[in-house]
Amino acid sequence: MTDYSDEHLLLEEIKAGNNQAFEYLFKNYYPRLRGYAIRFIDDEETVRDIIQECFLRFWEKRGLLSAISVTSLLFAMVRNSCLNYLKHLSLVEKYQIEYLAKIDGEERLYYADFSLDAEHKLLYTELQEQVNIVINQLPDRAREVFVLSRFKGLKNREIAEELQISVTAVEKHISKALYYFSKHFKDKYPVDVYIMILAWVMME
Repeated sequence: MTDYSDEHLLLEEIKAGNNQAFEYLFKNYYPRLRGYAIRFIDDEETVRDIIQECFLRFWEKRGLLSAISVTSLLFAMVRNSCLNYLKHLSLVEKYQIEYLAKIDGEERLYYADFSLDAEHKLLYTELQEQVNIVINQLPDRAREVFVLSRFKGLKNREIAEELQISVTAVEKHISKALYYFSKHFKDKYPVDVYIMILAWVMME
């Protein structure tokens, strides 16, 4: 198998639809992502499903990605998906978030947005304002779909049923929202903040 250890080359090949590059991504990143996700969810089957869904979304949205750290985005996506799963089980409490924010090592970056200090609270306030700006810039239907997806927690199928449109149409509106968010945040904020926003938008 070709060596795609250069993340820039790897991303470009995946964006071009190279299945071999995507297979390399999956085989080389899955073990670390599994070890990371198991810190959140102590269930192998659930962890496997979450990671596979994240890879699938990454592949589906590959054309909209540029100048990002593949590693950081995948870890952020898995983290968001794990927390979303736990929230549905009503298991996420403040002490858990505080604990996760204190983990050391390379993967600390992927917990950055759960730090509870004053600096991050100010950043949250600013990001919330910027998110609202982007939402208000979205076309009407894309805004409606995005709000139902990200703020009301509906699945794509549920949104399609409520709005009487196809699931494909829902996915296109989500992709359009991803484009708007990516364009807005890419050059205005550090890469870790940009990745945090991107992973949030890509979460289903």
